[in-house]
Amino acid sequence: MAGGTASGQATPGLRAGSARIACKPALWCAVVALLAVAADAATKAWALSRLSGGRDISIAGGVLRLHLVINHGATFGLGAGYEPLLAAVAFAGFILLGIWALRATGRAQRYGAAFAAAGAAGNLIDRLTRPPAALHGGVVDWLHVSFYGPTFNLADMWLRAGLLIAAGGWLWQHRRTPAGEHPNGT
Repeated sequence: MAGGTASGQATPGLRAGSARIACKPALWCAVVALLAVAADAATKAWALSRLSGGRDISIAGGVLRLHLVINHGATFGLGAGYEPLLAAVAFAGFILLGIWALRATGRAQRYGAAFAAAGAAGNLIDRLTRPPAALHGGVVDWLHVSFYGPTFNLADMWLRAGLLIAAGGWLWQHRRTPAGEHPNGT
């Protein structure tokens, strides 16, 4: 029996090889998430240094406006004053999305969930480290699109886009096919 013993058990060499293969997607998810969090942190640092004091930058005829807002709530400032609860929700989201990324069976699910986890982490970092105090920090928002209400940041984009990509990947994998037809069309 190739690759195993007569009893059907895998040989230690194959087990180690499959662990390495399984580790690769997890490593790539971690790299994607770390790069996304780094991009979010860098753009927030830029926004704090360049947009403080009420400075705005309009782009594309005002369709996109770079405007600094320190948000102590969630979208539209909802939940302001409940920063510890929002931090707990962000932490739970980070953990659950990270687990989804690690357990996902498809690339879209895996990388979408990794981006979404990075978004949750980016805003959680703000809530934990920004003034006035840990668990009460405001999230640095700095992007405003004229046809969309709230001001947001890259972490918000990672979170929303990642969830859409991951959910789309999950739906694609679980789509129904007519009876007797194989999902890949054969």
